[in-house]
Amino acid sequence: MSKSNRGPQERTLGAKAYASMAKVEGLRLSKESAARLERTKGLSPEKRRAEVLRAYGADAPKRK
Repeated sequence: MSKSNRGPQERTLGAKAYASMAKVEGLRLSKESAARLERTKGLSPEKRRAEVLRAYGADAPKRK
């Protein structure tokens, strides 16, 4: 039984889940990424996503 009614395209990975997955994969956050993660704690998924897009120079978000 699924814990969520959302489809896979609508899920947002939280900071803790991302950190756990990155550790397993052997990835490390840059100092800038770690600072951004701290700065955006508590923001909505949409605002956090927008911040990441701005950091990497994306023109516009693909989602609504």
